[in-house]
This record gives sequence, structure tokens and C-alpha cells, in this order.
Amino acid sequence: MTDADTPKSADFGEDIPVDLGPRPGRPDRRGLRRWVPVVAVAVVVVVVGIIMWRELGDATLVFREVDEAVERREEMGEDRLRMIGSPVSGSVQEVSLPDGRPAVAFSVVFDGVVADVVHTGAVSDQFQPEVPVVIDGSWVQSRAYARTADDGWYFASDRMLVKHDNDYRVDNQDRIDDAERGGRYE
Repeated sequence: MTDADTPKSADFGEDIPVDLGPRPGRPDRRGLRRWVPVVAVAVVVVVVGIIMWRELGDATLVFREVDEAVERREEMGEDRLRMIGSPVSGSVQEVSLPDGRPAVAFSVVFDGVVADVVHTGAVSDQFQPEVPVVIDGSWVQSRAYARTADDGWYFASDRMLVKHDNDYRVDNQDRIDDAERGGRYE
């Protein structure tokens, strides 16, 4: 390159350095694009896993009628179970737990065996005496909420299904029929 070929500043006649080396390219975004599907699949797998874990947890609950649940309560300890029976007329009462939460205390019966229940959480609109109810919970040894059974135990429930709930009726019609026959307190 000659002096005639060197660019000069228009105002001062100075040489302007020219960088003729390769310019840095743009950042490679293809690497980022490759990770988007991997992250999306991972999120889907985690969500499906959580849903399955919750559903299988409900499916593994032992199902007992009141008479069998009372008979086996000591061997079950604090294990959760699902129990079916009919609320005893005149036993339903709103109570307040020691921590201030509202609850409903009542007794359920099946085949002449009665159990006291303390239910926290939503109460079904169809909940009423002598209409079979399915409750999820565990046994607690205490006379704090003695009702009709008054045997030193109560069933601490946190989920309730009443026979009119279509989800339960579809899968368990035979149990509902048994509960209606055995759920009379005399």
C-alpha cells in the first residue's frame, strides 16, 4: 500500500488506521434454541409426575366401612384411610378446634357400629343425616369430640364425598347400596 492509498482524515490530513482483520460474529443462538425443547420436556415430565403422585396417593387409601374401620383402628394407627357410613340424626354440630379452625363434629354408622368424626374442610352441600358419606382421614385417640360413639376415639377427616357426588357414584355404586342398607342407627 502506498501513501496515496492510505486514507487521510479530511480535516487534518492524518492517517486513519484501518482494521482489516475478521470481525467477531454474532453470538451463536443455535445453542440456546437447542435447550428450549429440552427444558419444555423436563417441565412437562415434572408436572405429569406431580399429578400422578397426587392421584396415586388417593388411590392407595384403604377403604373401610365404619364397622371394619372401628374394628381395625388400633392396628392402622395414624395411617390415612377412606371410610363410608351414614351420619347419625341429631349428631351433627359445628365446633371450633383448639387452633380456632371451624369443623363439623358428627357420628357415622354402618351395620350398627358407630364412630365419631371431626371434619375440617369443605362440607358437601348434600351432607345430611342418614345419607351415606365417604370421608378421608385418620384415627385420633381422644374424647375431645365425643358424640354418639363416645369410645375414646374420633376420626379426623379432611375430605368428604356424599353419595350424590357423581364422581364417587360412577365408581362405587355397590358400596353406596351397601351403605344405604347398613347405615341405619337404631
